[in-house]
Order: sequence, then structure tokens, then C-alpha cells
Amino acid sequence: MSHPPATPAPALSPGELRTFAGHFPTGVAVVTTAHPDGPLHGVTINAVTSLSLTPPLFLICLDHRSNTLGALIASGHFGLHFLAREQTEISRLFASKQDDKFAEIDHRRGHRGSPLIEGVVAAAECSVSEICRGGDHTIIIGAVDHVHVFGGEPLLYHRGTYAALERERMVA
Repeated sequence: MSHPPATPAPALSPGELRTFAGHFPTGVAVVTTAHPDGPLHGVTINAVTSLSLTPPLFLICLDHRSNTLGALIASGHFGLHFLAREQTEISRLFASKQDDKFAEIDHRRGHRGSPLIEGVVAAAECSVSEICRGGDHTIIIGAVDHVHVFGGEPLLYHRGTYAALERERMVA
């Protein structure tokens, strides 16, 4: 059975795609790294996913214009943090263009030197494994070297605002 030729879809605006994607709730993450010349960098993201258990890999996406991206590529390593419910201000800080984002944040250095933020639900230390371009973002695959799991309630993002889990269990 043959199908008629597809009609080209009208161009989708960035706003339309953002509205669509906003209907999928995500966790809020911060990626950090230390540039080999010394400065610390970090950015809030929600484009993050577990990619593989064997080998242990995570995938993150950073805007090509991100200051953190260049530092991350230069260092070859990064910290990946899943923020806790009460860390909305940390999310906002790392989403900003503020110069020294670490001045007022409790953190320590990980095994490879990436800053690790205190009080998060969980953090991983990763080494850059692969880098590819994807539209206006760079896709980075990180080999997970160390994990730190602390527990707690995660910070979520849904339809343009921060959200929290409801504690009532759904019955299947």
C-alpha cells in the first residue's frame, strides 16, 4: 500500500516546543566543573538522563553559549547534582550569569576536582566520554566515576515553575 506524499509540517517555534516540553515534569540538576586554569563553573539543567548501566553513563545537554560548556570540555570532567526540594535558590543561582556562583554555596572538591554541592539529593562525578552537537546544544556523555547518594525529596520543574512530589501513593 502506498501512502500519499507527506505535506511539510509548518515551522515549529521555540516557544511552542518549550510549552510542549514543559508538560513533561523533570528533576532539576546542576552541572559543575573546574576549568584547568582554576575558575569554577556551573549551570542549571534539566536535559539529563541515565544512558547506560554497563558501562555507567549519563547524558547531559548544554547550550552552545554556556560558559560552563567550554570549561567542562577543557577539564574533561564534571559533577552532576540532583537538587533537593529546598534548593530552589541554588537552581536560580546556577541559571543566572552571576560571576562567582560558588561564593555563597557550601561545596567541596571531588576526586577529579569538580566542585560538589552540599545538601543535594545525589551527586555523581563523571569523566567526559563523548561529545556531539545536537541543534543549539552540545550533548555530553559522561562516564560515571563516583556516586554520592544522600536521599531526600527532589526539586522538580513542571510547566515553567518549581514543583514537589505528592506523597500520596497512586494505586495501579
